[in-house]
Amino acid sequence: MRTLLIGLMLALEGAFGQAQNPGMQATQQAQLAAQIAQQASDQAMRDAQQASQTAQNAQQQAMQNTQCYRWGTATPKFSVKAGTYSSVVTVKIKDATRGAVIYYTTDGWMPTAASTRYTGPITIGSTASLQAIAMSPDGGRSRVATAVYTLKGVPPAPSVEQKVASAPDSAAASSPPAKVLLVRGTAVPLVFVSNVSSKTADVGDKISLTLAEDLKAEDVVVVKKGSRSVATVTQVDRPGVMGVPGEVFFQVDYLQAGSAPIKLRGTAAKQGQDKGSKAAGLLVFPVPVALLVRGKDAEVEQGTSFTAFVDADTLLPPAN
Repeated sequence: MRTLLIGLMLALEGAFGQAQNPGMQATQQAQLAAQIAQQASDQAMRDAQQASQTAQNAQQQAMQNTQCYRWGTATPKFSVKAGTYSSVVTVKIKDATRGAVIYYTTDGWMPTAASTRYTGPITIGSTASLQAIAMSPDGGRSRVATAVYTLKGVPPAPSVEQKVASAPDSAAASSPPAKVLLVRGTAVPLVFVSNVSSKTADVGDKISLTLAEDLKAEDVVVVKKGSRSVATVTQVDRPGVMGVPGEVFFQVDYLQAGSAPIKLRGTAAKQGQDKGSKAAGLLVFPVPVALLVRGKDAEVEQGTSFTAFVDADTLLPPAN
């Protein structure tokens, strides 16, 4: 812009120097001044158009990053709406993306590829929060679909029993065994000792949990309630534009049984509030207002329950 103005001014001076007639000089001066004004106006318009295009491109790119890369799969749909029911509910899950695989949970944890794969209708026999995601063949993951089903007048489902080895014979039962077998797959009920948030957590952080009740093998207590367990944060995603929520993933490592750690297996994830619908409603505005809408952080509150499982058969002495 500055170079253009200097060039035009030099041309103006040259025209003035060459002209002999004062009237012609005035005419040329007026013409060149008009040219300068017009070119300045055209340049300002081009600059404004470029700025508008840049903002539009940024908005489109953000939408692509949010909807195509991260959320590359349609959100699953439930055949039964969330609500209160007086009898058992059977729910079918469908997804519009060709070849997508659906995973679901009913315990309040966000589903991942390690969760139960959907292979047919799900029977909801007690109050539950059904959550589902769909994974496309190219690895894209959908947003989380959630529906809470409250069942009134339906007896609660029986709790999952721990797997134990066969009971010892009567002769051996007269005295406590030196060691008992804690079999692979035994359920280990845990609770979180403190809050975990996608706002502050980092990959590799250690999370403290405690055993929610005495752990038994062959009807013998091998680990007492309150014993320490450790989990590791494996992935953290902060909230993003277009209402993308924060997420935190973790895996349980071990349960401390005296001086011997018991290796556990179990993974889970939590997701914050998804504000994608709100952001989508703002796309009609001429300015990228939707880019200002951010999802909420994922929060795992102190006292939250989680069930892990013994990873391998383990011989343990009775707890003191």
